[in-house]
Amino acid sequence: MIKPNHPKSKPSYGTSLLKAATILQCLSESDVPLGVSEIARKTEIGKSTVHKLLQTLSHVGYVEKTEQDARFRLGFALIKMAHHSLSQMDIVQASAPFLAELNEETGETVHLGVLDKDQVVYVNKLESRRTVRMYSRIGKTAPLYCTGIGKALLSCFSPEALSRYLQSVELLPVTANTLSSPSALRREVEAIQKRGYAIDDGEHEEEVRCIAVPLSKHGHTYGAISVSAPRYRMDDNVLHRFLPMLQQCQQHILQRL
Repeated sequence: MIKPNHPKSKPSYGTSLLKAATILQCLSESDVPLGVSEIARKTEIGKSTVHKLLQTLSHVGYVEKTEQDARFRLGFALIKMAHHSLSQMDIVQASAPFLAELNEETGETVHLGVLDKDQVVYVNKLESRRTVRMYSRIGKTAPLYCTGIGKALLSCFSPEALSRYLQSVELLPVTANTLSSPSALRREVEAIQKRGYAIDDGEHEEEVRCIAVPLSKHGHTYGAISVSAPRYRMDDNVLHRFLPMLQQCQQHILQRL
């Protein structure tokens, strides 16, 4: 079920706009186009209302209908707006040349992610040149507790903020390797704070490993960067060989901010 984030008190803004935003959020979180019935079920908005709002969103280019099965996905107008917004972010611009160097050096997938409430949103991704690639994409969100970038971001939380996070978020096991107890995650975050980098050891995608570092300067956290690869290409030796490359990239980006 997808619900918009807003207070329980009666809003002073249009409910149609909130419903349209909820539909767009639903489509953004799906990896495949969705039909009207699926959207209605996920959002708990009536089918007739979903249909009407999709017609309006389609008219302005925010969604588009597939020709084969009349399902809906995000449209190019919305994607263009999102990419324009990303291009204006200082962190995306400042990091771009150094992420390209890191991608070239490692030959593996490189991500830049930023904090969005209690999730990480990927705002840049450079694909591996090799055949097996990552499931992630720009604009996709993921939990903080089971991703390399997410845990790197958690390492920048104050003790109070980390406690609030652990109390408010259900640590659902995404894979058999996911840290799903608050005490285990707290210990992991404390270890990351000491060593300066995070490792995702198949905690979000079972056959993927990742090493990540935060981008934090003068008490402000801009985001985090990572290198990810299939498990068979990233054993401990490779992971620690990538670490100094990742840390050098981290320092270059922070010098630009």
